[in-house]
Amino acid sequence: MMLWKRNARRIVLILIATCLVIAFIVIIATIGSANRRARPDLMGAAGQGLFGLSEPGENGRGVIVPPEYQEESRKLFQRNRFNQWASDRISLHRSLPDARILECSSLKYPIHKLPQTSVIIVFHNEAWSTLLRTVHSVLDRSPPELLREIILVDDSSDHEELHSTLEKYVAKLSKVKIVRNKAREGLIRSRLNGFAHATSPTVTFLDAHCEANVGWLEPLLYRIMQNRTIVVCPEIDVISDETFEYTYSSGNVRGSFNWNLNFRWKAVPEYENKRRAARTDGIRSPTMAGGLFTIHSQYFKDIGLYDKQMEIWGGENLELSFRIWQCGGQLEIIPCSHVGHVFRKSQPYSFPKGTGETLSKNLQRVAEVWMDGYKRYFYKRQPHLKGHPFGDISKRLELRKKLKCKNFDWYIKNVVPEIFLPNSSIIARGELRNPASGDCIDSLGAGEHAYIGIYKCHKQMGNQYLVYTKNEEIIVDDNCFDYANSQPSSKVKMLDCHSMKGNQQWLHTKKGEMRHAPTGWCLDRGKEQFVVLNPCSNGPSQKWLFSEYVERDKAPQI
Repeated sequence: MMLWKRNARRIVLILIATCLVIAFIVIIATIGSANRRARPDLMGAAGQGLFGLSEPGENGRGVIVPPEYQEESRKLFQRNRFNQWASDRISLHRSLPDARILECSSLKYPIHKLPQTSVIIVFHNEAWSTLLRTVHSVLDRSPPELLREIILVDDSSDHEELHSTLEKYVAKLSKVKIVRNKAREGLIRSRLNGFAHATSPTVTFLDAHCEANVGWLEPLLYRIMQNRTIVVCPEIDVISDETFEYTYSSGNVRGSFNWNLNFRWKAVPEYENKRRAARTDGIRSPTMAGGLFTIHSQYFKDIGLYDKQMEIWGGENLELSFRIWQCGGQLEIIPCSHVGHVFRKSQPYSFPKGTGETLSKNLQRVAEVWMDGYKRYFYKRQPHLKGHPFGDISKRLELRKKLKCKNFDWYIKNVVPEIFLPNSSIIARGELRNPASGDCIDSLGAGEHAYIGIYKCHKQMGNQYLVYTKNEEIIVDDNCFDYANSQPSSKVKMLDCHSMKGNQQWLHTKKGEMRHAPTGWCLDRGKEQFVVLNPCSNGPSQKWLFSEYVERDKAPQI
């Protein structure tokens, strides 16, 4: 009998131990499931942010793709032009460090007096994880009494999970609703469709691959409460398209533009910093990036919403920026509001009429309606657009007259007086050609910090439009040629112009050389896609000619 009791105890203990092991395996499997791709077919408990700061992407950290998954990651990257593999492994509720300046955390806002907002997010075949992380970041970090609704506008997506699966998911989120376009409309008209369904006194537009950070909403709404004619943007932080690491912006930049009508970030000028009484005060910005901003709903209607005849995406941010300033409003970046954004190097979707055709029409409408005589600078860089159709602008011109808007000269002199004007202080302009090769200097569509490229001359100007100034700078896309290397055959960079000569001083000699003043070396066509600097040799690869010399006596004799 004693032996049987002893064996029975052992059996019970074995059963208990077995149950504990099974329970442990189930828990581990559940956690593992939560760390798999945040696709609807793998969701499980994914994205609930319950597993601590060691989980992928937590506290804004990036995700490194293991070697065995890199091929899958590359395929997903092509689909979205960002690392979906990394994004899918990050919680939909991931934590982000609060990196606002100290003064922001001490500010108190009258929450019950602030206007509510409707957040409008347009998506077209967006990755599930980035779309839902955008939604949850807004839900998780917005005071409930200020967030009336989130309106997701589906611009004719054809990814299966963005239909019934998304409907079921969103049905559990009380403040989120989906509006679907019957056909592809593009960002501009899709936002207008979302706005038509909004019910709040303010609207906030976000892109579908953002993450709202702590305290993001209150300072935006507070500024509009103070003055409804001020349109406000958050500080836009960078989410890496490669790793999804969250990096905070410097807080010392604002929006501008160049004469190709590309949006550009520029350092906040000293006069603007002196105007602000505190670091938490809004930064007046000549233009907005366009993806993220809050505006009073009635004011948005009063100033004419978006231009409905602009297509898909591109130029609408400058059009709205110019209109706000010229028609009596203001545009500000609010330092205490931070929202992260995935900046892609290229777009994953197509433009039905072609990218070039769509952007050309949009930018022409901006120039023709708002820029008056200054539009000649745009057409000088885009000569192929002269005579190109841009649609009927009569209603937009009527709107400008009705609102009694100021002219573009006022905007230049009062809002962005530091902008480079192509008609002043110029020695030469146009293409900078190497006669021996028939190649021209080309920005290759890149911006600041990129290397100066070389490409076959195409006479379309654009990326090949340069100016040589009396300050002996070479400017392309409002960046200056800059060389700080001590080794020959090194590439030349594009950097923000500082007007202090030094590494940005270039001497255009009568021999056709473009001689770098500090080193005495010459710009060389080189053998690759980028120009280099080499000791001057008087060789054919170091001869350069502009297509037009404003000061003809400065033209080389070669």
